[in-house]
Amino acid sequence: MSADATIRRRLLDFEIDLGRRTCDEVREEDWGLGFLTPSLPQVWDASFLVVERSGLAVEELVRLGDRVLGEAGFAHRTLILADEAEGARLQPGFEALPGWEVERVLYMTWRGDSGREPAASATELPLAAALPLRRELVRESMPPGIELLEQTVDQLLEDNRRTVAVAGDRWFLAPAEEPASACCLLAGQGIAQIEDVGTLERARERGLAQAVVLAALAEARALAPELIFIAADAADWPQLIYAKLGFETVGVLHTLRRQP
Repeated sequence: MSADATIRRRLLDFEIDLGRRTCDEVREEDWGLGFLTPSLPQVWDASFLVVERSGLAVEELVRLGDRVLGEAGFAHRTLILADEAEGARLQPGFEALPGWEVERVLYMTWRGDSGREPAASATELPLAAALPLRRELVRESMPPGIELLEQTVDQLLEDNRRTVAVAGDRWFLAPAEEPASACCLLAGQGIAQIEDVGTLERARERGLAQAVVLAALAEARALAPELIFIAADAADWPQLIYAKLGFETVGVLHTLRRQP
């Protein structure tokens, strides 16, 4: 296994451990792990499968999702493929399957100071104090016409509460005077993760996301972890910002998704 592949696996294990500590139930089976959280039925990333077994066919994975998530009462399907090569192999088959999509997330680790200065001042707050902005950010991220909007927003915020309760309640907001951008810092097992980066639509293109990431990065470095990472959508532009801040891609995580 290459050095980057070893790092990628550590980062995945970090996220798996967060899932164990925040979900309602964990099922261990010969194909991998099932994480079930019926208390948050609208949060797709709170109930998911991590598939460790290689060589499964598209149809077998669909049936696996139906058996574990469907029989537990969930309308969505979220299957994470632990092995990167398996994700690449299965991607074309799932992209051709009606109703399914493949999300590719880049694991990016920080590998050196970019020397960039923040465009705005940032402040650190716990989630309780950052909640008004976080609620607005979550609401803006919802697709138009979504059913049960406020219930979904409430459940996503509860998912945030559970996560920071086990990995550190540290949120960074910018600008300090009238916050419109935020992210959080999670830590454990010698790893720090910068997560939930978002900026309100009315305040974009002002360098605010960069400001909160730099603030979180400075605090992460103060913890002196072995690894600092951020996860970025492979199909979206924020990865370019993170690269400019010193983050480099070490691997890709494939998630097979079918919305309700």
